[in-house]
Amino acid sequence: MPDDPSLTFDHTLGALGAVLDRCTAEGDRLGYFAAMYEAVTNTVRDRAHEGQFADAARMEHFASLFARRYLDAVDAWRAGAPCGDSWRAAFRASEAWRPIILQHLLLGINAHINVDLGVTVAALGTGGSIEPMRADFDAVNDVLGQLVNGCQGALDQVSPWLRFADRIGGSGDETLIRFSLIAARRQAWSVATQLSRLTGPELDRAIKGVDARTALVANAIAHPGLAASTVLLAVRARERAQPAEVMRLLRAVRPDPVARH
Repeated sequence: MPDDPSLTFDHTLGALGAVLDRCTAEGDRLGYFAAMYEAVTNTVRDRAHEGQFADAARMEHFASLFARRYLDAVDAWRAGAPCGDSWRAAFRASEAWRPIILQHLLLGINAHINVDLGVTVAALGTGGSIEPMRADFDAVNDVLGQLVNGCQGALDQVSPWLRFADRIGGSGDETLIRFSLIAARRQAWSVATQLSRLTGPELDRAIKGVDARTALVANAIAHPGLAASTVLLAVRARERAQPAEVMRLLRAVRPDPVARH
């Protein structure tokens, strides 16, 4: 592995913590996804230290590179510089009152898994093959799946009418998160397979194409139509917790050992 001090769990968690400290101080809803992401990274680090991955050093490298894409997008957004379309959609939503907490989380999941995960896996493939990365890919997805129940508990505390959104599609918010993760996992591996065969300008064009398609999904999450938006507005009206409290609860999420995904 390259001797890069930024590709460590400690550096990555420090960078996420800095984002969260600023978001907490400013009441910035951009921190909702960052808080959940910090919980994911803490869990991956703990699992690595417990020897639950085949190669802990490789997992640290992989998780850090994956997180770097998110952190770079945040830095670009804050600096007024260009960032990916899907991240721009998520960050714009953080400036608006109307999206509910769940929408903020789904927008982050959409950009980071549907685009960033596939790009990261493809970049780390060896000899044009991504198969050596499959174990790391599945391990990260396992952690995400096991955090769903914890996220559900956090959301229940700060979004008391969220279950009212069941009427949108006949499924609860937990199912929406879990379904989004399953769909994104499949999409990410497909993206990684596609990108691993490309290089140079052709690769850059393909990544932009994936990002553009993912941005269309982001638009559907943020603007789901009149009927769904009416329901979500009622849910949002009951979300009275301050952003700092939402972030505190999401940062504290830990995996459910009995979760199945």
